[in-house]
Amino acid sequence: MIDPEGAGSPPEASTGSRRAGAVVALVVIAAIVSGAVSAGVTLAILHAQSRTNPQTVDLGSNVTITEDSAIIQVADKAAPAVATIDTGGAGDSGLGSGFVTTSDGYIVTNAHVIANATALTVLFAGDATRHDARLVDSDCQTDVAVLKVDGVSNLPTLPFGDTSTLRVGQPVVVVGTPLGGRVVESGIIAALHRAITVAGPVTPTAPQTLSDTFQTDAVSDPADSGAPVLNVAGQVVGVAVDTVSGGSQTGFALSAQDVQTEVEQIVRDGRLVVPTLGATTAQVTAADAAFHGSSPGAQVVTVAAGGPAAAAGIQPDDVITAVDEVKLDDAHPLQQVLIEQFRQGQKVTITLQRGGSTTQVQATLGGGHPVCG
Repeated sequence: MIDPEGAGSPPEASTGSRRAGAVVALVVIAAIVSGAVSAGVTLAILHAQSRTNPQTVDLGSNVTITEDSAIIQVADKAAPAVATIDTGGAGDSGLGSGFVTTSDGYIVTNAHVIANATALTVLFAGDATRHDARLVDSDCQTDVAVLKVDGVSNLPTLPFGDTSTLRVGQPVVVVGTPLGGRVVESGIIAALHRAITVAGPVTPTAPQTLSDTFQTDAVSDPADSGAPVLNVAGQVVGVAVDTVSGGSQTGFALSAQDVQTEVEQIVRDGRLVVPTLGATTAQVTAADAAFHGSSPGAQVVTVAAGGPAAAAGIQPDDVITAVDEVKLDDAHPLQQVLIEQFRQGQKVTITLQRGGSTTQVQATLGGGHPVCG
């Protein structure tokens, strides 16, 4: 639902928000009840109206909350930290969203949002001033980019949340900012740990596979790409990603846990260096493994001559199932496991399947900047 900044009346609840609203309200109620009890407030009544009406919960004479107000509160608190990314393209094709992760102007967005940009400017919600931005670094393989607006301070920020506890059915709120306005979409998490194919962030006609995304029923728009996906505590649990060109579609999001490690390194070091095996791989999902009677993991496609995988004797068609004690699965794809838990130069034990047999090899991880295909 579009809620332009400064609109005179609150937005009408969308179908997505009504579906998710009861759940959102219950979560917020729990927090309010806890705080109210600790403050000594007497809670006289807990009452939910019929599902055919807007959901209202009466917490006595002093506190009343509706399903819409829970979403509005999250959006209102998040909006000042959400930014429009203008890349100089024509119309919506040159727009994306992002969010402020440090008070001195580091902004997280999608790599494909800023790919082939002819200019980079940022607009903050409620601020008509355009701020010049520069690309600090990006990872085209995970679709993460970090921008910097210089000469700013004390900006509102959004914290990362814990995505390990995400559940299907959990309510989420997407806050985007087209041209400094505001777009708010609410819904629930429809599926977790999805591997999806999107247009490549550098060459749009070249497909790109993103691992460990989650799906929501919040209808999204290309200009929402890079927007924060928030839980009801106002924490970033995902980064919205555009899966098609033009029109509206079911939303997908990069997992915040996967994004956070790279963002922190870019902010700290100014450049991203990730550990590598010197091999290209394709994810074998749990569904693929069950269909073929194999194990989930990463199937080796190519092995770089002279790289760590070649030195360890890893071959094309091998399926890597674990690195040290970390098993690969839909929630733990190879690339993210290496980024989050290992470092360049580290010696690791690779468990793999080859020709129906399981074997282990030793490898010393290389490192470098992510390479775009």
